Formats: sequence, C-alpha cells, structure tokens
Amino acid sequence: MLRFKFLFLLFFASFLQFNTALCQDFIAPQTLEKNILSINSKPLSAPTDAERIKASIEIQDQLLEGLLNPLSFTYPFDSLKFTTIAIASHKDADCRIFTYNAILLNGKFMHFGVIQRKIKKQMRTFILMDTLENIAKDAEEETYTLAKWPGALYYQLQPYKFDGKNLILLMGFDGHNNQSNRSFLDVLYFEDGEPLFGYPLFRDGQDDPSASNRVVFEYHKSSQMVLRYQPEEKVIVMDHLGPAYEKVRGNKAYYIPTGDYDGYPLNGKTLVKKSMTSMNFGQDPKPLDPKTLALPEDLTPPPDEPSDNPEEIKPTKETKKSESKTSKPEEKKPEPKTDSKKKEKKKKSDDDDDDDDDDDDEDND
Repeated sequence: MLRFKFLFLLFFASFLQFNTALCQDFIAPQTLEKNILSINSKPLSAPTDAERIKASIEIQDQLLEGLLNPLSFTYPFDSLKFTTIAIASHKDADCRIFTYNAILLNGKFMHFGVIQRKIKKQMRTFILMDTLENIAKDAEEETYTLAKWPGALYYQLQPYKFDGKNLILLMGFDGHNNQSNRSFLDVLYFEDGEPLFGYPLFRDGQDDPSASNRVVFEYHKSSQMVLRYQPEEKVIVMDHLGPAYEKVRGNKAYYIPTGDYDGYPLNGKTLVKKSMTSMNFGQDPKPLDPKTLALPEDLTPPPDEPSDNPEEIKPTKETKKSESKTSKPEEKKPEPKTDSKKKEKKKKSDDDDDDDDDDDDEDND
C-alpha cells in the first residue's frame, strides 16, 4: 500500500514534465552525479520501506532537475552506472532512460526512473514511477502511458524504424518477488510529444497471426536470463525458458534456461521469433542437453500436485534429478552362464587338493 501513498507525486510531476531549458541556472552534471552518489544506497539499505521510498523519490527529483541541463545529455555518468542506477542509451537515440529500484522489506521491487529526451537544443524530462502492483494477464497486448508504467531496470535500448515510426526497443529486468524474476522486451515511442510503452511488434513465430506489444519472461529466482541485442548479427537474442520438471509446466516460478537460444532478427518488419541454435553467442559450440543442465541448488522436484501459487511450493536444498516421462525402469542384466561340467570338474579338483594337504600333514607327524 505504500506505493499508492506516493501516487500523488506522479500526477504532480506531470505538470513539470514539459521542462524546457530556457533562462535558468542548471546543475552541473558532475554535481548531479556527486549528489546522487551520496544517497544512492538508501533505496536498498534504509531500515524501513518509507525511508527507502523517500530516498528513491529524492534521487528522482535530482534527476528531473539535473537532466534539464543540455550538457548532461552527453555526460556519461560513469560513477552511477557502476552503482545502483542503470542508464540505457544509444548514439542514434534522442533519449536516455535512467532507472533504479527500491527493494521493499517483503522482497518486492519498486522501480523508479526518468526519461531524458533531447528536442533540438532543449531537454525534456519525464517521471517514471512503478504504479502497477501486478501486471495484468493481457499485459502483452496493452499500451501504457506514464501513469501505468510497467516498471523495469532498463540496461539496453535499440532504435528501430517500423511502420513509419521511430521506435525504441527496451530490454529490462525486474526482480519481481521472492519466488521469481522477470525480464521485459518492450517498446518506447513518442506520440504528440508524450512517451508510450508497448507497440504491436513481436510475433511468437511464423504461425502467430497477431503481434504482441511486449514480451514478458518469468523464471526461477536463482536463475539468470540472457536478453540482449547483438549488433553484429542484428538480432535480439534470449535464453529459451522451460519448466525444470514436467509437473511444473505452466508455473513460471519454476522455469529455467534450457541451454537453447531464441532470437528476434531486426529486418524492418514485425519481429518474428525463431530458434538461434545454429548461431554461437559465446556459449559452448556443442548443443546443450537440458537433461544434463545443473539446476539451482534450491530447485527440487515439487509435490505430485503442485499449487499454482509459487509461495505454496517451497523448494528445499536437496537436489534431485528430473525424471523423464519416457524413462523406462532399468533392466536387470542376466548373469553369465557357467558350464555345469566345468563347474563340477573344478569342484572335484579342489577336493583332491584338500586330500593331498591332509596326507602331507600325516607324513610330517
């Protein structure tokens, strides 16, 4: 409920979004960077949720004001990149996105950010506040305004021209909750000067008749997912996710990378997903067998009838091998046959040896 106490800041800030760089004193980029570094750990380490959110809003206010300085658009903010603030930018894009998060005491991630956009010689800034408690099931079909930003930590963006529009592809991460992580492949574009998230661009394959506005990936908390744009191949490459065990198919909290890769080639059209197993993105050139993959330590087979609620499925630290549906019981190997006559002859020979030993003992006496 704490996030809703701060919603008024979102609407109040909307009056300040059209921030033009006219006759005003600007904060130097170096000063802005120094000010943020002095408080950037508080959203993660402050003792209470209220203090963490307060520090997050303070950082946001500093960015909203400081990024109005035209000189800040080319300033790298390297010190912030190596702390808790992600900066997604591209040399051909007219905007940058600064995002960071506050981790609440219950393990949930609350995201904050600022879009910095350059319009000729002036700058505009837009506030980003994570207002969605839970992303709707039809989130992949929705277009969101700033008031319903699906929060994420954006680490890469890629300009893409399609359908007569200048789109920006976004790759982001969300720590979600104690059971799972999420990754986002989203689209940012501007309409009448205002930012919008989500555009019908992504198709699940050649047979998929309609395009989704974004792609949401959810997977086990201890797993990591590759999702990035490869400029050499002009393709967005990502891990293929699958259930760790057949019994948990459909329960995304138990999905992990299988060792295969999928990709969205960029060709000026809708992006159609295809298997990238024929390409090497730094992984072992030999194809990986999902059955041989080492599972996270805390990922063990769930009960026979798993609950849809990942909180009710509590994995232990023991690790078991997943069972294949088609596995057969191990057959007993037959014992080698022994020639009965040879066996009998050997036994007789052993008896004769024993008799000879007895005779030797009597002679000694």
